[in-house]
Amino acid sequence: MKWLFPGIIVLLLAGCSSWLPDYSNQDSGWRLVLHKPLTVAGENTRVFLQDGKMLPALGFNQYKPACNLEVRQLAPQPRTIEADGFIVNRIQPLREEVAAWRPVMLASLSLADAAVDTSPADIFLGYHFWLHSDNQPDVLRMTCRGVFAEPWEAEYPTLEEIAVALGDYAELQGQSARLVPGQY
Repeated sequence: MKWLFPGIIVLLLAGCSSWLPDYSNQDSGWRLVLHKPLTVAGENTRVFLQDGKMLPALGFNQYKPACNLEVRQLAPQPRTIEADGFIVNRIQPLREEVAAWRPVMLASLSLADAAVDTSPADIFLGYHFWLHSDNQPDVLRMTCRGVFAEPWEAEYPTLEEIAVALGDYAELQGQSARLVPGQY
């Protein structure tokens, strides 16, 4: 009995050895074909694509659909994601809230009955495409976002918008005319 509790703890901790899900044995039926190499800047894990152009980290226009490819490991030097074919193991919906900027509230503002904006923060809706390639195991996923909008106006990017964001760099190929989150 005295070994039961430590044994359970060891089993639970062993199950938490990696926080990244492993979808490598699954196939959603979708493929990402990268036609041109992409450079991930040093001290970054993502490279952004918008309107068919490669952009600096976080240099995308939030009011137009954009995609980014992400690698698992942060490194000080730039890295290249080579042209390759990736299996999309899983399509996961994304709801990304961006914290609203709140101005400094001074006593005089509250006395003057000036209101601070308490409306919901604007969001991105999009998809995580979990990727697998035997040639490039460090490539984790592609994320595509719709436009930054208020929650009641936000929409997921369409396949056409994703194609425009990727341009000549990449192509998302699938067996259906629409994306189904959670699809395997």
